Amino acid sequence: MPKRHQVEVIEDYKGFQPTLPAKRIVERLLSGIPDRYLIGLQSVVLTNASGLTGKQKRRKTWSKGRKVAIKDAAGLYHREWQNQPAWIEILVDNMSRDWPVLVRRVPYIQDLFVGDILFHEIGHHIHATQAPEHKEKEGVADKWSSDLARYYGRRKYWYLLPLVWVLVFLLRPLHRRLKRKFEEENRS
Repeated sequence: MPKRHQVEVIEDYKGFQPTLPAKRIVERLLSGIPDRYLIGLQSVVLTNASGLTGKQKRRKTWSKGRKVAIKDAAGLYHREWQNQPAWIEILVDNMSRDWPVLVRRVPYIQDLFVGDILFHEIGHHIHATQAPEHKEKEGVADKWSSDLARYYGRRKYWYLLPLVWVLVFLLRPLHRRLKRKFEEENRS
């Protein structure tokens, strides 16, 4: 049996206590991703934006065509550089700032919210190391994020798929009505 690629999950908080079991959630999410996508990724560091140094808080990164302060980001991908392997940094306080209590308690919802950020950053890793495309980086990472989330959801929560299909069938007409109403209001 081939050995699974291990990505180390490190908690490095400074004056912050997370309100959810972030390490356990990230480990659960990583275990559901095919190994081939994690090759070259050494670790996921869970930290907090409030613990960043002054210099780190002033740094900026690009997101969707504009500069964003790192202190406001939820996650960052750090490419392999000077013989140091690639790693992901998740700012747990920024990630979970506005989450309702329900998100902090239900594993499925935790996976949706944390997975959105983690899978996006893994998408950057896949784009940088395995599937380079000449497209906007954030768009490519978003595409990989949805692909990984779909893969993970089908493997981990396969028993919910019939319920999802029923909800989609029932909610589609409502979505169409709301979309039409929104488009009509914006035309005026």
